[in-house]
Amino acid sequence: MHELRPEQPWDFADVRLVDERAFAPSREEADLVEALRVSGAHVPELCLVALRGGVVVGHVTFSRAHLDSGHPVLALAPMAVLPEYQRQGFGPALVSEGLRRAAETAFLMVVLVGHPTFYPRFGFEPAEPLGIDAPFEVPSEAWMAYRLPAYRREARGTVVYPAAFGM
Repeated sequence: MHELRPEQPWDFADVRLVDERAFAPSREEADLVEALRVSGAHVPELCLVALRGGVVVGHVTFSRAHLDSGHPVLALAPMAVLPEYQRQGFGPALVSEGLRRAAETAFLMVVLVGHPTFYPRFGFEPAEPLGIDAPFEVPSEAWMAYRLPAYRREARGTVVYPAAFGM
């Protein structure tokens, strides 16, 4: 069983290190997480860390977004695990627990750009057939949505990401 909990301020430096190492040489994801926190767009109770021996080895970030029709959605990005801890179940544990907690909110769905062989196992499906459009060019198989209990069929439109995403 993996130890997961909401991230705390004392985890921020470790989360940055996880992103820098997982996405090396890019620092964009690490900068994005910090910008989401500063802007208040992240959802702290859904931003989780995975621990091994008390050390942060992975994390997932959920932030507030909405459809241009006004419906509230969550954006999952990024999710990262230190390279030496990948393929040990930390990523799936973070996604599963984050979705479980998101199901207790009033958000209608979670959207993401992700690997088409990883995220469908959690219930993510192509977003376009649901009427959910990306605000940028993305391969249709990578643009996915996960319907939360609050989902309503009339929730359609283009996703408007928080300004921290730089769009």
